[in-house]
Amino acid sequence: MPTYLTKRGATYYFRRVIPDDLRPAFGGKRELTFSLGTKDRAEASRLCRAAAVQSDIDFEQAEAQLARPPATSLKSAETATMDRQAYAATAFASLQRQREAAFAAGNLAAFNARARDNLEMYQTILEGGDNLDLTLVQVEGMRRAYKALLADDGAAVFSATAVTLQERDQVSPPPETPMLPELIKLWAAERSPDARSVDMWRRTCAMFYAVVGEKPVGAITKADVIAFKAHLIGKGNAPATVDSRLNHLRSLFRIAVEQDIIPLDPAATVKAPSMKGEASPRRYYGAGELKAVFGSAIYTKGERPNRGAGEAAYWLPLLALYTGARLNEIGQLRPKDILQEVYLDADDKELRAWVIRITEDKQDGLRVKNPSSNRRVPIHQALIDLGFLRFVDAARDKGQARIFPDLKPDRYGVITGNWSKWYGLHLREVCGVSDKKITFHSFRHNFKRHWRECDLSKAANDAITGHESGSVADKYGGDYPLRPLVEGMARYRVPDFTLPPPPASLK
Repeated sequence: MPTYLTKRGATYYFRRVIPDDLRPAFGGKRELTFSLGTKDRAEASRLCRAAAVQSDIDFEQAEAQLARPPATSLKSAETATMDRQAYAATAFASLQRQREAAFAAGNLAAFNARARDNLEMYQTILEGGDNLDLTLVQVEGMRRAYKALLADDGAAVFSATAVTLQERDQVSPPPETPMLPELIKLWAAERSPDARSVDMWRRTCAMFYAVVGEKPVGAITKADVIAFKAHLIGKGNAPATVDSRLNHLRSLFRIAVEQDIIPLDPAATVKAPSMKGEASPRRYYGAGELKAVFGSAIYTKGERPNRGAGEAAYWLPLLALYTGARLNEIGQLRPKDILQEVYLDADDKELRAWVIRITEDKQDGLRVKNPSSNRRVPIHQALIDLGFLRFVDAARDKGQARIFPDLKPDRYGVITGNWSKWYGLHLREVCGVSDKKITFHSFRHNFKRHWRECDLSKAANDAITGHESGSVADKYGGDYPLRPLVEGMARYRVPDFTLPPPPASLK
C-alpha cells in the first residue's frame, strides 16, 4: 500500500502527520486526514500520490510563511531553471530537518524508506505515469530534493542554486578571503591547543571541503554548512560527533568574524541533531570483564608485553580501577607525586594518609584536562597491599623521573598515547572483551558506579575524579578536605572482584 494511504471500512483515506514546527500554519492540527472518495484501490493509490505531492508543497509554503514573507513567484521561461533549482534547495533544506527529527527519534530507516517511495513517485509523474494537476517546477524540484537527500549530495543542489541566483541578481563576487584551513593558524594562536586538536580541526576542514568543494571562507554559505551536516548524519555519525564537527567550524568562523574577514558566521544557527536519549559512548566493566582483564597472563604469569611498557601493563589498570583517574594522569606520575599528607579526624586527632597528587606541571610535561583536574587522591588499601608504595620507593631510589619510565610518548607528546593503542588490542584480542563501549576509560565509569554502590558522597567522588559540580559555591574554601576523601576511599570496594597477586618483584 502506498505511503500515507489508509482504509476505513471500504473507503480509502489520505493520512499524513504534520511536522511539529509547521502545525501553527495548519491551525494546530496534528495530521492531514481526508477521504479520497473511492473504494477502488488503484484509483486510491493514484489520488494518494497526488495528495502526497500537494502536501509536500503545502509544507514548503507553510515553512516559508512562518519564516518570512513569501517570495515573489518567477514565471518567465528565462527563470524556469532557476525556479526548479531554488525550489529544490528549499525542499532539500526542509527534508533535511525532517530527517534529523527522524534520526533523533530513532526512525531514520522508516524515513529513508518513505523518501525512496516519494522519489519513485515524482519520477513516475515526470515520466507521464500520472496525470496530476501540478507544475513542472514543483514536481522537478521535489524530485531533485529527494534525489539529493538519498544520494547525500545536497552541495550540488545548493551550489547550482547559488550560481543561478548570482547570475539573476548580478551579484558581484565576494572579496578575496583565505581558505578555511588558514583560519586554523589564527585559532591556534588564540587558544594554544595541543597538536592533536590542531590535526582534528584540519580533518574537519578536509571533510567539509570534500562535501561542498574547496572555496574561500567568504564564499561559504549557511547552505554549505547544512549540506555538511546532512552528509555527517547520512553517514550515520552520532549526534555528539555531528555537534563536535560543527563546533570546529564555528570556532573558525568566529575567528573570521572577529578579524573582519567575513561579516557573519554561516554556521551560527545550524544546530546538530538532538542528543536527548543518546547512549553513553562507554560503559563500565562487568564482573566477568574484570576477571578477563585481571586474569590475563600479565597478572597470572608475570608476562610483560613489549608494547605494554613493563610494569605499566600491570599497574595502570589497577590504578584506574581504584582511583578513577584518567589514563594520562596516572601514566605521567612522578615518584614525588606519591606522598603522605596530614589531616584531622572527627576528634581533631592528627592522622596521615598516602595520596596521589595529580597536577599540571607544564615545565615537566605534565598535563591535566582542566583546572578541576588538579587534585589529590587517597591511595586505596588494595593498592598498598599489592605493593604500590614499595614500587614507587624503588623508582625513587633509582632516581627515575617517572614511575613508569618505559612509556614512550606518541607523536603528539602524549605519554600514554602509544600504550593506549596497545591496551585496546590487548583488551580485544587477548582478554576477549569485544564490546567496543568498553575501553580503558571505562575504569573511570567503574569507579563512579562502585562509589555510588557504596552509598558514598557525590561531592567527595567529584573531588577524587576531578569532576566539576557546576556550582559556584563548591569553588569556595580551597581544596576539598582530605578526611572525607580518606574515609570514603576506605569504604570503597569493587564487588565480586578478587585482587590479582602482586608482581613477582614485590612478593
